[in-house]
Amino acid sequence: MPVSKQSGPRITSEGQARGFKHDRGGAVLAAVHIVVRVNPQVGPAVFDPALLTQVVGADAAAMRVQVAQAYDELRGQAGVADGQPVGRLDATLLGYRIVSYTDDEVALRLLTEAPDGSGSSLMVSTEVRVRWTGSDWALLAPAGGTFDPALSVVLDPYVAMFLPFSAGG
Repeated sequence: MPVSKQSGPRITSEGQARGFKHDRGGAVLAAVHIVVRVNPQVGPAVFDPALLTQVVGADAAAMRVQVAQAYDELRGQAGVADGQPVGRLDATLLGYRIVSYTDDEVALRLLTEAPDGSGSSLMVSTEVRVRWTGSDWALLAPAGGTFDPALSVVLDPYVAMFLPFSAGG
């Protein structure tokens, strides 16, 4: 995942990434790191602390339920012991686009590429919001606790609208 000496994260421990700068770069990096850490595939040792301490908003509890249910389903399908990660995330983070920015809240779209199930790959954009808590950025839980409604397919001509993540942040 992308990191920056200037924008963060400054702390990566116990499955979490914290200490993002209170600026655009910090907001983008916080969004990326937290979104990855709340995926059910990473397992509860990572997603539980991230969901409890780095996800805010009216739908934070619904998101905890959604992620736990998705984890249980994936774990059952994969035959993985409870508490263990379930496989790997098959998506590659390509870029981002800031939709709106204030000092307290940032809306952005993350561009990822993932297998589509037919052997091809698909580019998908996910709308993500982060909110400044006074000491760090936190993910604003999406409506209903799931990113599904915030996903959209990105066709090749529109990929250029996203800034690529570069080595070193």
